[in-house]
Amino acid sequence: MKEIFLVETRSWWQHPWLFCVRLDEVAVLQGTPLIGFAFAHYRAGQGLPWSDALAVLAAVVCASVSLVAHIVVLNDWAGIDSDLKDPGRRARTFLSLGVTRRAMWWLAQFFAVSGLVVAAHLGAPALWIAAGMLATSALYSAPPLHLKSAPVAGSLLHLVGGSLHFLLGYLAIAPLDFPSVIFACYFGVVFAAGHLMHEVRGHDADLANGIRTNAVAFGRKVTFISALALFSLAYLLLAVCSALVQHWGLVCLSAGTYGLHVVKSWHALRSKLELHSMLQLQSQYRFNFAVIGIALLATFTQPSIRGV
Repeated sequence: MKEIFLVETRSWWQHPWLFCVRLDEVAVLQGTPLIGFAFAHYRAGQGLPWSDALAVLAAVVCASVSLVAHIVVLNDWAGIDSDLKDPGRRARTFLSLGVTRRAMWWLAQFFAVSGLVVAAHLGAPALWIAAGMLATSALYSAPPLHLKSAPVAGSLLHLVGGSLHFLLGYLAIAPLDFPSVIFACYFGVVFAAGHLMHEVRGHDADLANGIRTNAVAFGRKVTFISALALFSLAYLLLAVCSALVQHWGLVCLSAGTYGLHVVKSWHALRSKLELHSMLQLQSQYRFNFAVIGIALLATFTQPSIRGV
């Protein structure tokens, strides 16, 4: 009865159908293609006229929102059986909200087709990127492969998916080049590292449900250290790419935020990866990358980056 009451009193944007899409998470992830678009536009020297640029940007956002929504919905649809076995997740599944499995399946397909249609409007490169994102999603979540339960393979898919997400915005208006590849790798590494941290926190539930994540296969501490190594690589990639475009403020920002990340990671290790310290670390690195994202967008509005 309590769960029903909570569902009935949700805000309009938490309507069961919208809640299934996890609009808050989908919205946060739009920063990646947005930065890709900004990087491409401001490196182009002349760039596009603002009216054309805004039209392309709107299409990039629509394509990205549809593709990310598809990834979220498909993952929840494919993992519903294990979620129902987890007391901490059962009350937050789409079935508890009155949405059927069949409806979730068709919702995922709707978002997939929408994303492809809009990406096709942006041109062949964006269409191929969109197709790649859908392929990584299918490999990760959908049966029979369901590589979510395959250690290392799942992390590689996150690495590829995060990189492609950046390139969705970049390739909409610019050809692939070395700095864009480095930045794409940066976002892919951040995405993969963040998911390893998620696996560390979800170790007990995944173990109980027979999901063989990296944390289950190799242990929480090994996975945590692997995530820290990937995060370290991400900060290094950011510093390298910032140096390539001669923006030394970003290099300093990368070094400073990395120091904060290491301190929180050390505290988490000393606490033996206790939940509270892990959540503190999560808050720290999310704050770090939010600040970095804002700094990147601000930097890409500077004329000095054009023509690099």
